[in-house]
This record gives sequence, structure tokens and C-alpha cells, in this order.
Amino acid sequence: MFVKQIFEKFNNKNKNGKLSLDEFLEAVLAFSLNISEEEVTQMFKEIDVDGDGELSSDEFASSVDKIEFHAAMIGLGKECTEEKCAEMLKTADVDGDGYLSFEEFMVTIIGEF
Repeated sequence: MFVKQIFEKFNNKNKNGKLSLDEFLEAVLAFSLNISEEEVTQMFKEIDVDGDGELSSDEFASSVDKIEFHAAMIGLGKECTEEKCAEMLKTADVDGDGYLSFEEFMVTIIGEF
């Protein structure tokens, strides 16, 4: 599912083009059952760049990589809080482009590739 489709699917309460905390929580929990509401709330605060209490589509898109990485780590049986995963993403992104290549991801998972 593409980020825009996910955003539109969960922007269902008021259709104002932004996600509330409740809508964001619903979206995150739909994709990652092993994350606490407290972690989701903290993530929401961190990505709500303009501080208006809602997430624009751009702000939401910035969170998708974190959510996917967290879900992948949990799925692989790795102990990983959202904060730990965010730190791992920063460390693993060797070229600093804001994305993990397959090779960068594999080094994070198995230690070498």
C-alpha cells in the first residue's frame, strides 16, 4: 500500500487532510502490533513538525519508514523499541540519504553483508 493510500484510508474521521493522534494510532497499530500506545504518541509528537496536533501527508510520510523498520525488526524477533529503532536507522544510514539501501538494512540485521 502506498503512503498516500494509507494516509487517505486512516484520515476517515473528519476528512480534513490531516491525521489526528487517534487516526495515526489506528494506522500504526494496523501495521505494527508490537508497539505501545505511548511509543506511538511519542512518535506522533516527534513528527508533528509544525506542532498543530495533526499530521499533514508530508509529516505522515516521514513516519512510514520508522514504522516499517520497527515492524520488520519485531518480525525478525529482534528486541527493538521505537527509540532504539530510530537510533539504529540513523546509524545504519551510512550514506546519509535518509533511506536504507538493501545492503545497509542487511548490515543492521545480520551485522555484515
